[in-house]
Amino acid sequence: MENGTRQNSRAWEKVYQTTDFGNTYPTDGLVSLYYHFIRQQLKPEGRPVKVLDFGCSHGANAKFFKALGFDVYGVDIAEEAIDYCIREQGFDRSRFAACDILQENNFICEKFGMFDLVIASECLYYFSKADCERILQEFYRCMNDQAVIYANMHTWNHHLYREYQNTRIDKDGLVQIPASGLADLPLGVRIVADKQEMRKIFGVFEEITTVRSVLEMESENETLHFIGKKEIGKKGTQK
Repeated sequence: MENGTRQNSRAWEKVYQTTDFGNTYPTDGLVSLYYHFIRQQLKPEGRPVKVLDFGCSHGANAKFFKALGFDVYGVDIAEEAIDYCIREQGFDRSRFAACDILQENNFICEKFGMFDLVIASECLYYFSKADCERILQEFYRCMNDQAVIYANMHTWNHHLYREYQNTRIDKDGLVQIPASGLADLPLGVRIVADKQEMRKIFGVFEEITTVRSVLEMESENETLHFIGKKEIGKKGTQK
């Protein structure tokens, strides 16, 4: 039986193959947090900031950072998403690649080198607990000392997940959401309880800040945003 991460990957591949899904505008929370917290932490030493957009989708966040003059790279599991970034957004194929980094160890470092900023927006909650830890270690390996990471995850106070709060969490640490939405396939989602749990997940990094945001749509949708950095000379182990 495939694990929750593989199930989610298959669902998202289907989404990109059969729908027009993709982010048109950069994520508002990320843009705000960039100007409030991330920008002050970046120290590129006289060269463009090199940024990795993990789970780049249609490249809206990558385009935002490119407009700032950053040296932008992107990865996504879906070939269709990467093709869109190249065809419609004008990114160079040598800097954007489709891959499953859980199947290709050290892919990011070997293909793209080291980074000053890693962005993982709206994606890590689709990975199992173990796979998320592996991905964070992969990020750590390809980050320069003092490089910054941004990632977000949702809490139970979200209109898509609120009704599943009492649902059993599976062995992968995911809550199974029945077939619905664009993929019409079940998704496993990792949902965090609070800032303390968020800090524990990203404990390999030194915390800069953990921010809570609420967006009112069908009802309150609560998201937690982690901003951290790689400490100088420290090995990538959980605190």
